[in-house]
Amino acid sequence: MGRRPPAHIAAAAALAAALAPACTLVRPLDGLTCEPGAADTSCLYGQPCEADADCATASCAARVCQCPAGMVTVESAFCIDQTEVSNAAYRRFLATSPDVAAQEPFCSFNGTFDFDSGPGAPEVCATRRADDPYPATCVDWCDARAFCKSLGKRLCGKLHGGPLPYGDAGAAQGEWFAACSKGGALAHATGEFDAQQCNGDGDATVPVGDDASMACEGGYFGLQHMSGNVREWEDSCSGDTGSGDLCGTRGGAFDSGGSLDELRCDARDVRQRDDTDYTIGFRCCSG
Repeated sequence: MGRRPPAHIAAAAALAAALAPACTLVRPLDGLTCEPGAADTSCLYGQPCEADADCATASCAARVCQCPAGMVTVESAFCIDQTEVSNAAYRRFLATSPDVAAQEPFCSFNGTFDFDSGPGAPEVCATRRADDPYPATCVDWCDARAFCKSLGKRLCGKLHGGPLPYGDAGAAQGEWFAACSKGGALAHATGEFDAQQCNGDGDATVPVGDDASMACEGGYFGLQHMSGNVREWEDSCSGDTGSGDLCGTRGGAFDSGGSLDELRCDARDVRQRDDTDYTIGFRCCSG
C-alpha cells in the first residue's frame, strides 16, 4: 500500500481543488461565470465539464465541452455549422410555429418565416430546389436570424457574438471569415478554389451533407461549401432601421460563374435585409 501524503499537503490540495474553477475560459463573456452547474456558465470547447450546464453553448460529452453535433470547432473558440442549413432543418423550425412578434424592431416588417415562394415572391424562388437535402434558400436575413436563435445559436458575425462592422473594414474579420479562411491563411476554403468539387459555376444548388458536398471541404476539417453553392447571410448590416438595411452575404454561389474574386473568403456581396433569392442561404455559429 502506498504512503499517504502528509495531512497538511492533502488539506492544501483539497483547498486548491475546491477553489479552482471547473474550466479555464478561452475568452471572457460579459456577466457570465465558469462554475460547475451554474445556469450561466461559459466553459468553452476542450475544457473539462460535469454536465451540459458547464459548457453553455457547447455540450458536455465524455466530460469535455464539445461543439454540438453538426458543428465544427474553430480553434477551440467557437462553433460553426458544418453545412449550410437544409430545407429539412428549416421545415422543422417552421413546424414549431415560431412567434414573429418576438423579433427585434429592425425585423418588425417580417410577418412570416415561411420560404418566400408565394405571390409576389421573386420568380427564381418558384424554381428553387425545395427537396429536404438542399440548402434553405428564399429566406431573408430575419428568417435566418430567427432560425439560429431558436437553436440557441446565432447568425455568424463578430467573433463570439454581435454584429460585424459593415463595409470593407469587416470583410476580413468575423466568425464566418475565420472559419472559411482558417484564420486568414486561405484565400478560398479549399486553398486554391476547387472548381471540380465546389459549386461555383453551376445551374442550381446541390445537396448539403452528402458525399459530393464533403468533397468541397475547408478551411477546417468537416466544413462544407464555404465557397460556392449558396451565398450565406452574415450578421453585418448597414444600420438597424428595417427592411432596407444592407446586409452582407459570404462565399459566392452556384451562379458566381467561377469568379475567383467572388468566391474568396474575404469577398462580400450585400443585399437588403428583406431580400430573398434562390442563391442565398445561411449557416449558424455559437460560442
